[in-house]
Parts: sequence; structure tokens; C-alpha cells
Amino acid sequence: MAEDTPAKYGGEPIREDVLGYGSQSITEAEKSAVLDALEGDYITRGPTVEEFEERVAELIGVDHAVATTSGTTALHLAGRAAGFEEGDEVITTPLTFVSTAHAATYSGATPVFADIDPHRRTLDPEAVREQITDDTAGLIPMHYGGHPADIEGLLNIADEHDLTVIWDACHGFGGTWRGEPLGAQRDMAMFSFHPVKNITTGEGGMVVTDDDEIARRLRRLRSFDMDYEPDGHESEPWYQVVKGVGYNYNVTDIQAALGLAQLNRLGEFKERRDEIIAQYDEALDGVLGIRTPPEPIESDPMYHLYAIEVREEFGYDREEFVNAMHAENIGVQVHYVPLHYHPFFQEKFGYERGMFPEAEHVYDGLVSLPLYTEMNDDDIEDVLNAVRRLQAYHA
Repeated sequence: MAEDTPAKYGGEPIREDVLGYGSQSITEAEKSAVLDALEGDYITRGPTVEEFEERVAELIGVDHAVATTSGTTALHLAGRAAGFEEGDEVITTPLTFVSTAHAATYSGATPVFADIDPHRRTLDPEAVREQITDDTAGLIPMHYGGHPADIEGLLNIADEHDLTVIWDACHGFGGTWRGEPLGAQRDMAMFSFHPVKNITTGEGGMVVTDDDEIARRLRRLRSFDMDYEPDGHESEPWYQVVKGVGYNYNVTDIQAALGLAQLNRLGEFKERRDEIIAQYDEALDGVLGIRTPPEPIESDPMYHLYAIEVREEFGYDREEFVNAMHAENIGVQVHYVPLHYHPFFQEKFGYERGMFPEAEHVYDGLVSLPLYTEMNDDDIEDVLNAVRRLQAYHA
């Protein structure tokens, strides 16, 4: 068997161990911060969470940051704080994870999908315009892979129709648009701090906003929709009352301590991600049948994903490419199966394949290559050598 034969077709894998598509970076600084939190007076939500929120708010340039247990619960709270309810329609992208649309469905509203701009892989403002009705209450754009959506175009539409905007910035923490941090744009933005994201708290999320009333509502909903100081509390300090249906989405000081240590390394994380992306771009630019991620538009993204598009000119369809890379022990992934392909959205809201051709065409080629801070140059070369091996085999 030839040495350059891909593992899927009988050769030896490029790697002995599996290289995942994403992972956390934890140093002694994070470990020390977590141990310090464990020795403090609070291990549930306490002063370290408040410090973490303040640091994030300062970094983004907003008045408020509200920590939650995940990006999904951040979206849930944002939809509730926006006032979405049954009868409302909320426009979002089909090329995202399910939690984005559930910011609407959790509140009884209807998620309305609009097609994407295939360059940005994010909501196309003109497609959004076509979906607006008298029942439209909000927009939930998603910054795919960390590349900003058309922020100006979408805000213009929100202005014209008096819509609330919730930016799903799970992929974009640490990036900027026109020199302004992603997340600073109204009305709300939310982040995920899952281990494969740009920083991590283990599990965790955050909603950021400049709106005082929205922030007050977010904080109440995060903690049972409880008023902890109602009338009568001063004389009866145990007296607390529930105002509505809320949740226990409180994060811990342990998680916040990890998050604060990660914030201290944000510049390091971005620098390394940018280095990896530059190596990928240089090696893959011009390779027939591979489209690299979009060039930034008025932005300096901190990319969460390095998602290429694989087309038949490469010699493989996406399915064969993914399975061949897995055979080389390169853990590529696909982000995401379009939401209108899922049985829930088809059965409940009547969506079908074929309804959003731009999103479907992009999805048919999408493959996320490994991208995370702890990758070394040998890891990067393994990924690229696996791609070169496949290219040569079908040349």
C-alpha cells in the first residue's frame, strides 16, 4: 500500500491519537483561581460572579452583564426579557444550533426562518424583509463561526419595524465590528462559555445589554423571578415573593473564578487562533473545491470555528470527506444541520427541505476543521497533510 494512501482506503492514519475540533485551555492560573474560590465564603453565586459580570460588561462596553448557566439559558432569558409571547413571530437563521430558535419557542413565540447571505453565512437582511409581518416582534441574528452578521443592515430593519434584536454571539466573544466589541450592539447579546468556545467557565453563558429594565428583568428571571426585597422586607427580613415564572439559572463563584482567569488570557487566545487560521488560509487558499471561511467585513473576528466548504471539484462530497478525515484521526465536525431539517420544526411549524436554498447549499459543503488554542504546529500540519493526502488520492 502506498505511503500516501488515505486511511479510509487502506493506508495508515496520519495520527495515532484523535485531534478534536475544539477544546479548552486550562493552566495553573485557572486551577489556582478555582481553588481560591473553593476556599472562599461563597461557592454558589456570590461576589466572584459579580466581578466576572463587571469585567465582561467593561470589556464589551455595556452597562450590564448577567451570567447564566449556559448559552442556551442566556438565550432563554433574553427571549423572556424581550417579552416574546404566543402570537409573536421572531425571525432567525436556519443555519445555527437549536438554542437560537428556542429563544422564541421557549416563550411560546413562533420562530420564522429567513435565508442567509452565503458569504457571511449569516442572516440576509433582504431575506429578513420578506418574512416580516404585523406579528414580527424581534430578530435573533447569529454571528456564524465568529464572523459578524450584517449588523448595520439588520439594525436598520429593526428601526423601521420597531423590533427587539437579540444577537446570538456564542461564537463571537472577543471579536470586534467597526472597532466596537461584538455584543455592544442593541438590544441584547449573549455569549456561551462552553469548553469549545473562545473562553470557558465549564458550562456558562452571559447576556449583555445597556437597557436597565431589561437587565433588571434578566436578573429576576435568572433567580426564580423572585423579588428579594419587597415591601415589608425591612421589618420581616425573611419576606421574599415570587413575581412570576422564573428559573434557577444561577452560576457559581467557582465558574466565575475560572471565567476571570480565562479573561486574563483572552488576548493570548485570539493571537493563537489567528495564527492557526493564517496557516490554514495560506495552505488552503486556491485549493480547487475548498472554500475557506469568509474574509472579515469591517471587523476583526475572534473565530470560534474554521469552517470550510467542500465541493465536488475537490474530488469528494462532504460525507466522504468527513469520514475520510475521521479515518485519519482528525476530528472534523459539521455546524450545523439546518433547523428546518429537524422533525420538531417541520412537524410544529411546517418547515420543509428546499425552503432556504442559500443555507442549504452552504450546509451541504460545511466542515469545521480543528481550531483551538492548545493546538501546536504539528497538529495543524497533521490536519493539512490529511487534506493534501485526500486531494492527491483523487487528483
